[in-house]
Amino acid sequence: MQTQMYAPPLTKINKYILIGYVGTFILSQILYMSAGTSLVGILGLTTVGLSKGLIFQLITFPFIDKSLMTVVFNGLILWFIGSELERLWGSRFYLKFLAISTYSCGVIFTLFSYFAGGLMGIAPLFGLTGTNLALLVAYGIIYAERTMLFMFLFPMKAKYFCLLLAVIELFMALTSTAFNSAWGHIVSMAVAFIFLKYQSLKARGLGIKDIMENHKSHQARKKRGNFRLIKTEEQDKADPEKPKFWQ
Repeated sequence: MQTQMYAPPLTKINKYILIGYVGTFILSQILYMSAGTSLVGILGLTTVGLSKGLIFQLITFPFIDKSLMTVVFNGLILWFIGSELERLWGSRFYLKFLAISTYSCGVIFTLFSYFAGGLMGIAPLFGLTGTNLALLVAYGIIYAERTMLFMFLFPMKAKYFCLLLAVIELFMALTSTAFNSAWGHIVSMAVAFIFLKYQSLKARGLGIKDIMENHKSHQARKKRGNFRLIKTEEQDKADPEKPKFWQ
Protein backbone atom coordinates (compact mmCIF):
# COMPACT_ATOMS: atom_id res chain seq x y z
CA MET A 1 0.00 0.00 0.00
CA GLN A 2 1.14 3.52 -0.82
CA THR A 3 1.59 5.76 2.20
CA GLN A 4 1.55 9.55 2.07
CA MET A 5 4.82 10.50 3.71
CA TYR A 6 6.20 13.13 1.32
CA ALA A 7 5.52 16.85 1.08
CA PRO A 8 4.04 17.79 -2.32
CA PRO A 9 4.90 21.16 -3.85
CA LEU A 10 2.71 23.97 -2.51
CA THR A 11 0.38 24.91 -5.35
CA LYS A 12 -0.77 28.39 -6.41
CA ILE A 13 -4.28 28.56 -4.89
CA ASN A 14 -3.19 26.97 -1.62
CA LYS A 15 -0.25 29.35 -1.40
CA TYR A 16 -2.57 32.36 -1.56
CA ILE A 17 -4.98 30.83 0.96
CA LEU A 18 -2.18 30.08 3.42
CA ILE A 19 -0.74 33.57 3.08
CA GLY A 20 -4.13 35.08 3.95
CA TYR A 21 -4.84 32.51 6.69
CA VAL A 22 -1.48 32.82 8.47
CA GLY A 23 -1.32 36.58 7.89
CA THR A 24 -4.68 37.29 9.53
CA PHE A 25 -3.76 35.00 12.44
CA ILE A 26 -0.52 36.90 13.07
CA LEU A 27 -2.32 40.24 12.76
CA SER A 28 -5.02 39.05 15.15
CA GLN A 29 -2.42 38.03 17.74
CA ILE A 30 -0.67 41.40 17.45
CA LEU A 31 -3.94 43.32 17.88
CA TYR A 32 -4.97 41.13 20.81
CA MET A 33 -1.67 41.63 22.67
CA SER A 34 -1.51 45.37 21.97
CA ALA A 35 -5.15 46.45 22.18
CA GLY A 36 -7.07 43.43 23.48
CA THR A 37 -8.99 43.17 20.19
CA SER A 38 -9.47 39.83 18.45
CA LEU A 39 -10.12 39.62 14.72
CA VAL A 40 -12.03 36.38 15.28
CA GLY A 41 -15.00 38.37 16.55
CA ILE A 42 -14.79 40.67 13.52
CA LEU A 43 -13.94 38.33 10.64
CA GLY A 44 -15.53 35.18 12.03
CA LEU A 45 -19.13 34.41 11.02
CA THR A 46 -21.87 35.21 13.56
CA THR A 47 -25.55 36.05 13.27
CA VAL A 48 -24.90 39.00 15.57
CA GLY A 49 -22.33 40.38 13.14
CA LEU A 50 -24.62 39.83 10.16
CA SER A 51 -27.47 41.60 11.93
CA LYS A 52 -25.13 44.59 12.40
CA GLY A 53 -24.36 44.71 8.69
CA LEU A 54 -21.02 42.89 8.72
CA ILE A 55 -21.88 40.98 5.54
CA PHE A 56 -18.18 40.50 4.74
CA GLN A 57 -18.12 37.82 7.45
CA LEU A 58 -19.74 35.46 4.93
CA ILE A 59 -16.49 35.65 2.94
CA THR A 60 -13.80 36.16 5.58
CA PHE A 61 -14.66 33.47 8.15
CA PRO A 62 -12.39 30.72 6.70
CA PHE A 63 -9.33 33.00 6.80
CA ILE A 64 -9.18 33.66 10.55
CA ASP A 65 -8.32 31.41 13.49
CA LYS A 66 -7.30 31.85 17.12
CA SER A 67 -5.19 28.79 17.96
CA LEU A 68 -1.62 28.30 16.74
CA MET A 69 -1.98 24.51 16.79
CA THR A 70 -5.17 24.72 14.74
CA VAL A 71 -3.48 27.01 12.22
CA VAL A 72 -0.53 24.63 11.89
CA PHE A 73 -2.74 21.53 11.60
CA ASN A 74 -5.16 23.09 9.10
CA GLY A 75 -2.27 24.53 7.13
CA LEU A 76 -0.57 21.15 6.82
CA ILE A 77 -3.76 19.45 5.63
CA LEU A 78 -4.33 22.18 3.05
CA TRP A 79 -0.73 21.84 1.89
CA PHE A 80 -0.46 18.05 1.78
CA ILE A 81 -4.00 17.10 0.70
CA GLY A 82 -5.12 20.26 -1.09
CA SER A 83 -1.97 20.68 -3.18
CA GLU A 84 -2.23 17.17 -4.56
CA LEU A 85 -5.88 17.70 -5.50
CA GLU A 86 -5.13 21.05 -7.11
CA ARG A 87 -2.41 19.48 -9.25
CA LEU A 88 -4.82 16.71 -10.23
CA TRP A 89 -7.85 18.90 -11.03
CA GLY A 90 -6.32 22.18 -12.09
CA SER A 91 -6.68 25.53 -10.33
CA ARG A 92 -10.06 26.48 -11.77
CA PHE A 93 -11.96 23.35 -10.75
CA TYR A 94 -10.12 23.18 -7.43
CA LEU A 95 -11.13 26.75 -6.57
CA LYS A 96 -14.74 26.02 -7.48
CA PHE A 97 -14.71 22.94 -5.25
CA LEU A 98 -13.29 24.93 -2.32
CA ALA A 99 -15.82 27.74 -2.70
CA ILE A 100 -18.86 25.45 -2.89
CA SER A 101 -17.88 23.21 0.03
CA THR A 102 -16.58 26.01 2.28
CA TYR A 103 -19.41 28.50 1.90
CA SER A 104 -22.14 25.87 2.09
CA CYS A 105 -20.76 25.29 5.60
CA GLY A 106 -21.21 29.01 6.33
CA VAL A 107 -24.80 29.03 5.04
CA ILE A 108 -25.85 26.05 7.17
CA PHE A 109 -24.08 27.47 10.21
CA THR A 110 -25.98 30.75 9.79
CA LEU A 111 -29.34 28.99 9.42
CA PHE A 112 -28.73 26.82 12.49
CA SER A 113 -27.61 29.85 14.49
CA TYR A 114 -30.69 31.87 13.59
CA PHE A 115 -33.05 29.04 14.51
CA ALA A 116 -31.15 28.18 17.72
CA GLY A 117 -30.97 31.77 18.93
CA GLY A 118 -29.41 32.86 22.23
CA LEU A 119 -25.79 31.92 22.83
CA MET A 120 -25.74 29.66 19.81
CA GLY A 121 -25.85 32.71 17.56
CA ILE A 122 -22.96 34.40 19.37
CA ALA A 123 -20.28 31.69 19.02
CA PRO A 124 -18.54 32.40 15.68
CA LEU A 125 -17.65 30.05 12.86
CA PHE A 126 -14.05 30.45 11.72
CA GLY A 127 -11.09 28.58 10.29
CA LEU A 128 -10.44 26.03 7.56
CA THR A 129 -11.88 22.97 9.32
CA GLY A 130 -14.91 22.66 7.04
CA THR A 131 -12.75 23.23 3.97
CA ASN A 132 -10.24 20.60 5.00
CA LEU A 133 -12.92 18.04 5.79
CA ALA A 134 -14.28 18.51 2.26
CA LEU A 135 -10.76 18.03 0.87
CA LEU A 136 -10.36 14.84 2.88
CA VAL A 137 -13.65 13.51 1.50
CA ALA A 138 -12.43 14.19 -2.04
CA TYR A 139 -9.08 12.58 -1.28
CA GLY A 140 -10.79 9.54 0.25
CA ILE A 141 -12.89 9.11 -2.88
CA ILE A 142 -10.15 9.50 -5.46
CA TYR A 143 -7.40 7.74 -3.52
CA ALA A 144 -9.60 5.35 -1.55
CA GLU A 145 -6.98 2.61 -1.18
CA ARG A 146 -4.06 4.89 -0.36
CA THR A 147 -2.80 4.60 3.22
CA MET A 148 -2.83 7.60 5.53
CA LEU A 149 -1.63 7.99 9.11
CA PHE A 150 -4.32 8.79 11.66
CA MET A 151 -2.81 11.05 14.34
CA PHE A 152 0.46 10.53 12.38
CA LEU A 153 0.81 7.09 14.01
CA PHE A 154 -1.87 4.62 12.88
CA PRO A 155 -1.96 3.52 9.21
CA MET A 156 -5.45 3.56 7.73
CA LYS A 157 -6.92 3.51 4.23
CA ALA A 158 -8.01 6.95 3.07
CA LYS A 159 -11.66 5.95 2.73
CA TYR A 160 -11.80 4.80 6.36
CA PHE A 161 -9.84 7.83 7.51
CA CYS A 162 -12.48 10.15 6.02
CA LEU A 163 -15.33 8.02 7.40
CA LEU A 164 -13.78 8.28 10.86
CA LEU A 165 -13.66 12.07 10.56
CA ALA A 166 -17.33 12.12 9.56
CA VAL A 167 -18.27 10.02 12.60
CA ILE A 168 -16.28 12.34 14.90
CA GLU A 169 -18.05 15.39 13.45
CA LEU A 170 -21.46 13.73 13.82
CA PHE A 171 -20.70 12.92 17.45
CA MET A 172 -19.67 16.53 18.04
CA ALA A 173 -22.86 17.76 16.38
CA LEU A 174 -25.03 15.64 18.66
CA THR A 175 -23.19 16.26 21.93
CA SER A 176 -21.44 19.63 21.72
CA THR A 177 -22.95 23.02 22.53
CA ALA A 178 -21.30 24.25 19.34
CA PHE A 179 -23.57 21.98 17.32
CA ASN A 180 -24.17 24.61 14.63
CA SER A 181 -20.47 24.60 13.69
CA ALA A 182 -20.33 20.79 13.68
CA TRP A 183 -23.41 20.49 11.47
CA GLY A 184 -21.93 23.08 9.14
CA HIS A 185 -18.82 20.91 8.80
CA ILE A 186 -20.94 17.83 8.14
CA VAL A 187 -22.78 19.70 5.39
CA SER A 188 -19.43 20.72 3.92
CA MET A 189 -18.44 17.05 3.64
CA ALA A 190 -21.83 16.09 2.19
CA VAL A 191 -21.68 18.87 -0.40
CA ALA A 192 -18.18 17.75 -1.42
CA PHE A 193 -19.43 14.19 -1.93
CA ILE A 194 -22.51 15.25 -3.91
CA PHE A 195 -20.55 17.70 -6.06
CA LEU A 196 -17.97 15.08 -7.05
CA LYS A 197 -20.71 12.53 -7.70
CA TYR A 198 -22.45 15.01 -9.97
CA GLN A 199 -19.23 15.72 -11.86
CA SER A 200 -18.70 11.99 -12.36
CA LEU A 201 -22.23 11.52 -13.71
CA LYS A 202 -21.78 14.56 -15.92
CA ALA A 203 -18.56 13.06 -17.29
CA ARG A 204 -20.55 10.00 -18.33
CA GLY A 205 -23.22 12.12 -19.98
CA LEU A 206 -25.76 11.39 -17.23
CA GLY A 207 -27.92 13.78 -15.22
CA ILE A 208 -30.35 13.92 -12.30
CA LYS A 209 -33.14 12.43 -14.41
CA ASP A 210 -30.97 9.41 -15.08
CA ILE A 211 -30.42 8.91 -11.36
CA MET A 212 -34.16 8.88 -10.70
CA GLU A 213 -34.78 6.36 -13.44
CA ASN A 214 -32.96 3.41 -11.93
CA HIS A 215 -33.49 0.98 -14.75
CA LYS A 216 -32.16 3.39 -17.36
CA SER A 217 -29.12 4.33 -15.31
CA HIS A 218 -28.38 0.66 -14.70
CA GLN A 219 -28.35 0.01 -18.42
CA ALA A 220 -26.16 3.07 -18.93
CA ARG A 221 -23.61 1.75 -16.42
CA LYS A 222 -23.39 -1.58 -18.24
CA LYS A 223 -22.96 0.12 -21.62
CA ARG A 224 -20.57 2.87 -20.58
CA GLY A 225 -18.47 1.04 -17.98
CA ASN A 226 -16.13 3.17 -15.89
CA PHE A 227 -16.40 6.95 -15.57
CA ARG A 228 -14.50 8.75 -18.29
CA LEU A 229 -12.14 11.56 -17.35
CA ILE A 230 -12.98 15.24 -17.36
CA LYS A 231 -10.19 17.26 -18.94
CA THR A 232 -8.97 20.17 -16.83
CA GLU A 233 -6.60 23.01 -17.54
CA GLU A 234 -3.78 21.12 -15.84
CA GLN A 235 -4.48 17.53 -16.79
CA ASP A 236 -1.62 15.16 -16.17
CA LYS A 237 -0.45 14.37 -19.70
CA ALA A 238 1.99 11.74 -18.49
CA ASP A 239 -0.82 9.62 -17.05
CA PRO A 240 -4.09 10.30 -18.92
CA GLU A 241 -5.81 7.39 -17.16
CA LYS A 242 -5.36 8.95 -13.74
CA PRO A 243 -8.73 9.44 -12.02
CA LYS A 244 -9.95 13.04 -11.80
CA PHE A 245 -13.19 13.15 -9.85
CA TRP A 246 -14.24 9.60 -9.00
CA GLN A 247 -12.48 6.27 -8.88
